[in-house]
Amino acid sequence: MKLKEFKKAVLIWGVLNTRRLAKIKQSAELVIVPENRPYLLGLKCNIPLLRTNGIPCFYCTDNMLGGIFYKNKIQRTFLFYKKETTEGAVGFCGSLYVALLSKLHGVPISAFLGGELSLKEKDENASILGRKEFVQVDNRKWIEWPQDEIIRSEERRVGKECRSRWSPYH
Repeated sequence: MKLKEFKKAVLIWGVLNTRRLAKIKQSAELVIVPENRPYLLGLKCNIPLLRTNGIPCFYCTDNMLGGIFYKNKIQRTFLFYKKETTEGAVGFCGSLYVALLSKLHGVPISAFLGGELSLKEKDENASILGRKEFVQVDNRKWIEWPQDEIIRSEERRVGKECRSRWSPYH
């Protein structure tokens, strides 16, 4: 898909919660689904669920998100987190990246508790793709292992809008 072929879309990050499908469907004509490396959550969990429910979507690599935000193609970000703590929402690696890109580009963020992760086989880190290692053994010491990230409410502020609490009802 070419960027000029659509005007505005929503971005989803994390494991999509099936209870939010109707909200996503009514929010946009198109859903952007990043791969969510290293676990490939977008490809393995989200795209099949969106397609099964007739929601138009397209896949993009995680590193393309900056360009898509820059081109002003994202109207809202739906962030699906793993759990809520007193510090903020705990998301998969990359959640903070998406929250900060949204904030930088003035895109509102809606955060929801995500669905269950049901991947039996998942890649352990970014040196593995499709269960195949592609980094030389002597360079594996430089690999960053994925860690959950905390997204605090101040990282979700967009312009004058500020949501001070994490609620599944935003």
